[in-house]
Amino acid sequence: MKLTKDEARILSVALEIGKFEFRVLPSGAFDKLTDLEKRLNNFGKDKRRTGRTSHDDLEDCLKRFAKA
Repeated sequence: MKLTKDEARILSVALEIGKFEFRVLPSGAFDKLTDLEKRLNNFGKDKRRTGRTSHDDLEDCLKRFAKA
């Protein structure tokens, strides 16, 4: 399964919020989830969308994701 950059960023934000909702995590799982969140976020950064008129925030990712 391949992820797009927008999908990776959306999952990164969902993981950032969701990892605090788990009541019981095995030892070391929180650190592993944080590492996964960072990797997803880094993969999701699109260097083509860093110009003055480009929009690459979460809202724009969600709009592009919904259109696809």
